[in-house]
Amino acid sequence: MSSFQTSFEVRVAKDTFKFNAAHFVAFKNFRERLHGHNYQVAVKLLGSRKIGHDGYVVDFGDIKAVTKKVCKSLNEHFLCPMLSDVITISVIDNNSNNNPELGDGAIVKLVCEDGAVFVFPKQDCLLLPLVHATAEELAIYLWGKILQGLDATFLRKRGIHTMEVTVAEAVGQEALFRHEIPSTNNMDEIALDVRTFIDSGEITPTPCFPVDGKKSCDGSCEASQKLFSAKLQQLADSLNSGKLQDKLPTGGITGEDLQKLIE
Repeated sequence: MSSFQTSFEVRVAKDTFKFNAAHFVAFKNFRERLHGHNYQVAVKLLGSRKIGHDGYVVDFGDIKAVTKKVCKSLNEHFLCPMLSDVITISVIDNNSNNNPELGDGAIVKLVCEDGAVFVFPKQDCLLLPLVHATAEELAIYLWGKILQGLDATFLRKRGIHTMEVTVAEAVGQEALFRHEIPSTNNMDEIALDVRTFIDSGEITPTPCFPVDGKKSCDGSCEASQKLFSAKLQQLADSLNSGKLQDKLPTGGITGEDLQKLIE
């Protein structure tokens, strides 16, 4: 008898699962310019070996209602990464400071590592438990919010053990987060801490090369160029000393060979 086990999964990706938002990604020695995306979201539920007595894995309508509500809550906001390790973020009650230059009401002030300063009305911001506000981190955040709306205990009773959330910044440009659904509605298990999914190792940025004598960026990748130059020098020293002689391919060296030696 075959050991194959039947399983069901459902996926919902609707035009209404969308939100427009502004953000910028920043980490040590790097910051994007402020920009925005028309985000699209998709949800997949996996694991049911039998459909329910109602004929469903889960009602599509439930998924649509919850996901639309979550997307609407993010629409037309600046996504503020409150856990950033390179941005100093302050929420200021401007009424108490009596600073007419900044207008009335609370504001959010961001001071970046490169000296850039942004000031937004607080009502235009979402203060999110994110580090970089990337599509990957948004997928983690949305996973928790959508699961909270769908009810983890309810899904588990229907045999669903895993949920996937996909966040697309543009067509063909998306991040997918997949995680097991907890057996209870414990918020500590549902509202996941994005920091636990981020590697704590040193970031090695991609070097930016001059094009026609001009830099192809605004100079913010100077640290990257220095790091890459240092690695090239280490490679040159190793080649000159003969340390890599046994690792050199016969018949000439290609760019790919050099890349492997640098790594």
